Amino acid sequence: MAASGAGIPEVTFEATDHGFSGPDNVPAGLISIRVVNKGKDMHHVTLLRLMDGKTAEDFTEAVDSDPAYFVTKHLTWIEFAGGPNAVIPGDSASAVVDLEPGNYVVACIIPNPNGIPHVRQGMIKPLTVAGSASSGMSEPEAAVTITARDYTFLPKPAIAAGTRTVRFVNAGTLPHEVVVVKLPPGKSVRDFASTFTPFPEAVRNGTPMGGLSGIEKGGHGYFTINLAPGHYGLICFLSDRMKSVPHFTLGMMYDFEVK
Repeated sequence: MAASGAGIPEVTFEATDHGFSGPDNVPAGLISIRVVNKGKDMHHVTLLRLMDGKTAEDFTEAVDSDPAYFVTKHLTWIEFAGGPNAVIPGDSASAVVDLEPGNYVVACIIPNPNGIPHVRQGMIKPLTVAGSASSGMSEPEAAVTITARDYTFLPKPAIAAGTRTVRFVNAGTLPHEVVVVKLPPGKSVRDFASTFTPFPEAVRNGTPMGGLSGIEKGGHGYFTINLAPGHYGLICFLSDRMKSVPHFTLGMMYDFEVK
């Protein structure tokens, strides 16, 4: 476990098709989570906190009993806790989150072509968060804040080229995520969404390059990203317990230029 920033510990999870390797235990409080995609599919890390005394075994049983997006539609005893969002094979991403003590799972909920999340194909790993937050740690200093609402993104100030630390704040009433997408010339994030599949060879209208995976209302986290000048988009793929469609279909997309 290495240090990241101002005393923030850092851990790494390697994602393959279809599983995770990485630590079984991490300390409570601020922590930097890195995902390295060593698979052939697109992957991310979504940290899910298990409530009401539930265990990873309970979670796995619930996963196996549901044919599709179990997480947001049915399980009221999980909480989204963030993590580094989607990257293509060979890439990596990092995010800083603040974890409460408890039982968690590390999961990838990106679907295969049949709509089945990778978590049902083995991309689930139990994780114990123990202890109390270490003293002396301060949150990262962010150059940009992206505020999520139902169903919009509002970044301030404009995102400039270079390596930037971004603070993502969920000011909505539902869990939200943000995926940063590099867009080709002449394409919008709406074009990306209309043709998206989780397989890199089919991603013709944009390339996911990280962000922050799902986090509960009122929550926040950080991610660091290196942006060259060009056109980009933000998108939320989550569905929620009240609706059966991804949030981007309700308008949760945003185009922006990096200069």
